[in-house]
Amino acid sequence: MRHKKLHSVAHNYAASLAGGVSFVVPNRLLLSDIFAEAAANKEGVITADFLTGEVDGAIKNGEVEQALPLLKNAFPQFCEKHGVHASEYKAFLARFVLHRTEVSYFITIEDDNGKRSTVEYIGRAGKRAEELDHLGRRRPKLSSNPPQ
Repeated sequence: MRHKKLHSVAHNYAASLAGGVSFVVPNRLLLSDIFAEAAANKEGVITADFLTGEVDGAIKNGEVEQALPLLKNAFPQFCEKHGVHASEYKAFLARFVLHRTEVSYFITIEDDNGKRSTVEYIGRAGKRAEELDHLGRRRPKLSSNPPQ
């Protein structure tokens, strides 16, 4: 249960950046279009490490690169507000991907017990990606393209 809770908190945090408007930094409104910045590089991908504040693929001195250190600093307070501790995360990466017709992002976390998982979300609102099982039922999609 705890690993799922950590994933839920991480998803909520990254979704604030994916949505373009983030209120998670105290006394600050962050406006950024991470997918527009992803479109500016030839891979169409931005990878953000919320624990270190580092970003790969963003525009140099752009909105996303400036926002990540602020998000890194605000993460412990956000965690406490949601009943977890930032120290429970060994890794928290988000890979924002611009596809031809849609956007998606992958959230990868590793908890303090070494359990690592990646979940894919579709669209700016971050709906969990689904696939059909062998009986034709909808099931959460298991990620096959996690960030490194």
